Amino acid sequence: MSDTSSAPSEVTAQEPLWLRFIYMIAYALLAHVAFSLALFLGVVQLVVILATKEKNEELRNFSRNLVQYVGECLSFVIFAREEKPFPFGKFPVVTPPQE
Repeated sequence: MSDTSSAPSEVTAQEPLWLRFIYMIAYALLAHVAFSLALFLGVVQLVVILATKEKNEELRNFSRNLVQYVGECLSFVIFAREEKPFPFGKFPVVTPPQE
């Protein structure tokens, strides 16, 4: 027979659930702002492409990182990850794919 009383529960967090709820609301708002900013940057990139016929790589890389950040925020909100995203953790850095 195994003793499960000493095994930690995955539901039990190190912080109170009400505090997690506050963080969830804050990260949901941050994800919303970051998502809106990503959409705006998509329009800016379109204007840049129309004007110069080339993609702005810095804008493209920042947009990738921003989309990754939205994903991290949503993962925290739905309990898929326990680490807090930026500003309590690192801002994500996505390596661009080789073309």
